[in-house]
Amino acid sequence: MTRRGGGVRLAFAAAGTIGLAVLVIVAVTGGFVLEAGPFRLSVRGWRRPLLLTGAAWAMAAWGGRKVLASTAACIGTWLEMRALAGAVLLSVAAAAVGIGFGTWAASAADASGYVSQAALIASGRLTVDEPLIQQVGWPDAPWAFSPLGYRPGVEPGTLVPTYPPGLPLLMALAWRAAGEWGPFLVVPLLGGVTVFGAWALGASLHSRAAGLFAAVMQATSPIFLFQVVQAMSDVPAAAGWTIAIWLALGSARRRAAAAGVVAGMAVLVRPNLLPLVAVVGMIAATSVLGGRERIAWDRLLIVIGLSVPAVVTLAAIQTGLYGSPLSAGYGSFGEIYDWRNVLPNLTGYAWRLVRGEGVTLAAAACACALVVLRRRAAEVDVGRAVLVAAAVLAAVGACYLPYAVFEEWSYLRFLLPAFPAVFAAGGALLVEAGQRLPLPTRGVVAVVAGALIGSVNVTVAAREQAFALRSFEARYLDAGRYLDAALPPEAVVFAVQQSGSVRHYTRRPIVRWDLLQVDLDTAVDDLRALGRTPVLLVEDWEEAGLGARFPSSAAARLDWLPHAEFGDATRVRLYHPADRGKPGVVVTDRIR
Repeated sequence: MTRRGGGVRLAFAAAGTIGLAVLVIVAVTGGFVLEAGPFRLSVRGWRRPLLLTGAAWAMAAWGGRKVLASTAACIGTWLEMRALAGAVLLSVAAAAVGIGFGTWAASAADASGYVSQAALIASGRLTVDEPLIQQVGWPDAPWAFSPLGYRPGVEPGTLVPTYPPGLPLLMALAWRAAGEWGPFLVVPLLGGVTVFGAWALGASLHSRAAGLFAAVMQATSPIFLFQVVQAMSDVPAAAGWTIAIWLALGSARRRAAAAGVVAGMAVLVRPNLLPLVAVVGMIAATSVLGGRERIAWDRLLIVIGLSVPAVVTLAAIQTGLYGSPLSAGYGSFGEIYDWRNVLPNLTGYAWRLVRGEGVTLAAAACACALVVLRRRAAEVDVGRAVLVAAAVLAAVGACYLPYAVFEEWSYLRFLLPAFPAVFAAGGALLVEAGQRLPLPTRGVVAVVAGALIGSVNVTVAAREQAFALRSFEARYLDAGRYLDAALPPEAVVFAVQQSGSVRHYTRRPIVRWDLLQVDLDTAVDDLRALGRTPVLLVEDWEEAGLGARFPSSAAARLDWLPHAEFGDATRVRLYHPADRGKPGVVVTDRIR
């Protein structure tokens, strides 16, 4: 009877704790709606959750203050025991967000570049033939015919992708397994892997509760949510390095071997993070030290040695595509890096971290202060977690501080590979801080803290349009599908922002007018002389730039009605130069 009564009181205490978390979420977000098939849960106000929470805690307190304290103390133990299930749930939720809010479009430069390269690999090729390059007499014609995400190849008349092969290889496998939509599943699924990897790091470096905090912070990180919905390499890079680090934390040599293989694959995804191989190797070399002072150099060599095949493969691919093993699609080392960028990037990334991950930083800072101010013998030391996080963050930062300077908040994505380790250290600090609290309050405070961090993060992600990107990026898919169906096979599309997606969806040649070294009218006439049908696809914000680049060109004035328009927030217009001056031509289609 007593055991049954204790179980009932624990259930009420758990319900009351969840109610407190719901109240926090409602206070931060204004309410939420959860839908799963026919099931729908809507919480828009605070009165009903408050009433239910109060009732639950009142029932849990039935029997007196001591009973309530002992029951509440069980919440923390219950969370610790079910941390793995919580991490799995968060991982599935992250993947579901990536799929449910995914753009599903080969858009702009990055997504179109990765997805189109995957299509090439799936067809058994790494280059694109473009005969028009050698048929026109324009200066720098190879660059003019290179869409976003591509550049002239070593062989005349060819184009090659500018992006590393790791993510396109994974996407090509998904293409073979699930068709043309398969590549868009890769990033969301690896997003789930990243969240689970954050839990695994926290659990390995400190405790299961620390891992659960890390998973919450990773799953709700604004920049992570912004990237998990896009077909780009930032989340896959984070997944690869997180799993490599977790494997390196094991004492068995086979774990070090697996860490080396995974680190090599991560290099294929993001080659400029090659220095992280050494960090993974040192983690593997020191993970078995215990009380010894000797470093296990054999494990370091295992990690480095088993990453070498991927590095050699990358060098061979870069030699074939760009003419040198040290050349990348973005350019040479000297073109990509400049020490003058370090200070601007240092301040820029610091501001982006505060703007995007401010609540996580604040929570970690408060936890650190509580740990320092109320020192006592810790059950589990946080030093190792902090050291691993510092090493990973320093290596990633060293790779990107000299890199090009970007002003947009979204370029915080470059630091994503360091986030899981940093969040694991943050989780360790939060757990240690919780140990300074009275025992009955620890579990409840942990749940409320997790709800606060997660809800603030999701609010920031929504403010940054993470969940609205599908609608915004749909113009690329709409325009590409329309042009593929409406244009004749001999069409040539003049485009810049839309160039990569048009090339992918239509397989027709494009001309980058921003790289064109002849007058636009001259280029149009030359293509017509070759039996081609030139058209222009211009986004509304590009129209002024087109006119400014070709001030004497009649085609650049765009003073006739387009054949079609796409998009809402950004309008994309399709113009046929042959229609200029013809009366009675009207807009035939308005897509979206």
